[in-house]
Order: sequence, then C-alpha cells, then structure tokens
Amino acid sequence: MSRPTLRIVFFGCGEYACPSLDALLAAGIRPELVVTKPDSPKGRGRKIYPAEVRLHAEELKLPVAQPSDPHSPEFVAQLRELKPTVGLVVSYGVILKPELITLPEHGMLNAHASLLPEYRGAAPIEHAVRAGHSETGVTIMRIVEELDAGDILLQERTAIGARENSGELRERLAQLSGKAFCRAIELLKSGKAKFTPQDHSKATKAPKIEKPEGVIDWTKPAEVIDRLVRAMTPKPGAQTRLGSKRFIVLDGLVEEDFYGMGVTGGVLSAGEEGIRVCTGKQLYRIVKIKPDNGRTMTAGEFVRGHSIPPDARFT
Repeated sequence: MSRPTLRIVFFGCGEYACPSLDALLAAGIRPELVVTKPDSPKGRGRKIYPAEVRLHAEELKLPVAQPSDPHSPEFVAQLRELKPTVGLVVSYGVILKPELITLPEHGMLNAHASLLPEYRGAAPIEHAVRAGHSETGVTIMRIVEELDAGDILLQERTAIGARENSGELRERLAQLSGKAFCRAIELLKSGKAKFTPQDHSKATKAPKIEKPEGVIDWTKPAEVIDRLVRAMTPKPGAQTRLGSKRFIVLDGLVEEDFYGMGVTGGVLSAGEEGIRVCTGKQLYRIVKIKPDNGRTMTAGEFVRGHSIPPDARFT
C-alpha cells in the first residue's frame, strides 16, 4: 500500500530556516511553496537586501511567496488553492492566526528551539545558555493560538557544549530542526503521528533578550559571568566599560583555582593569555573582546593597543 502524498507549505525567515529546506529536499520532500517575509532595508544606509530564505529557495528551484501580510484575504486564497496537507514553520517571526493555523489538513507544525514546555518564547537558546543547562533540543509541535503551547509530535535532544555560545548552538539547532521536520513528515505519511499535550504547569518563558540584559555585573561569580557572555554572543553582546569606553566581551574562561580577594571588576593582570578580571567569586579571563564600534580582537591584541593602568577596573 503506497503512502499518502503530503502537500507541504514551508514558512521561514532568516538563516536559521535555510537548513530545514536543505534537509527536506535531501529526504525527497519538496514543498509546494516557500513563504518568507518581504525583502527589507538594513544598515545605516537602509539599503534593501533580499530575504535569505527567498535566495535559498530560488537556488533550490522552489516557488516563493513574500506576503507583507500572510493573513490577507488574497494570500489566504492563494494557499487554499494549493490545498496543503501540512504547514511547516521555523523562525518565521509572525504569530499565525486561526485562518492559517487550521488551513492545512494536519495543521501547522513548528520547530521550536527548546524542549517544550521549557522556554516558550522568542529567545529559548539564549535563556538555556544563560541558565547553564547541559541539554536542549528541538520540539516539533502543532501550532495553536497560545504561544508555543501546542501538542508535541516529537523532540530531538542535544547536549550544550561547555564552551558553546548562543550563535554556535543556534547553528546546530538549525540543522537539528531540519532533521526533526523530516521525522515528522515520515510519521505523518506512515499514519504513526501521535501528539502529546504539554504539561502547562511546567512551562517557562523565554522572552526576547534586550540589550540592557547583557551588561556584566562583576560582583557576580565568574561562572555566572561566563554563562552571560556565551548567552549574549554574538548578539546583543555582553557589555562592560573600562573608563569611559564601552566594550563587548565575546569569549573568556573561568579560572576556578583562584580564590583570592580583589576589587570586583579590577584587572589583576593583562597579557597575551588574557585579561584576568576579579569577580564576586574566582577570576574571569577575557580572551576575546570588541571595542564599541571597533573590530573583534584577542586579549593580546587589545593589550598591545591599549594602555591599562594598574588600578584599571571594568564596570
């Protein structure tokens, strides 16, 4: 008995969504339509840049739509004509309304970058790293009106590396999302798809990370500072000041064998191996730093180009 053919509409934006398209096509799963946001202005010059997903879909010879409003009557009518069996949504950045959620036979399935019900919201990766979790993953769940609260079809788990930052973890979870979508499609085709309601009492939130949350508090233990730096890298960045200048700390290490006392934020030493800063507990050694509006540099490059007085203190 042949398996049923699924007609798939894919919704996604940004680089995070592109690996899912690659994984689907590699598995012989070809969306009927790829939906992404319109091309948009970026940078100081506000030059219009093409959407990453549009470019990638065109390279893969897939049809693309870029509605300014995916809920407009015209676009909804266009989707109805396609008669989609299921919608796949990853990093689309638009809260879908009932007219879209219920349009495909199997509804809309979302790849969310956490192990739901943990970390519902816009920034699950950053929150997981900042909290010091050793594991995260991707959840394929059915989209409902309440944010990230739909029934779960499957989860793919992965360890969070001890030195991994949010940007590095995001790249791995983007790949994992594609793998999870392929599993989901196979389950739907085989008739073995089973959806499990979330335990809403265990739900936690992961709202968008705002820039002020990245300010380093040097009175905190070095381990907490290290998690903050990794969570905020590459964006919005873990921020600190040295004198009147602002810097972004991009990488560092906890020196666990140091238990001496010092002024929090005070520079104990600075050299090629790093800038050793006193914290509320142990030392934090900065190994990569970026001056405001400057280029990323190693601690050694920074030390050679900046005068750091004996009483220097990060604040």
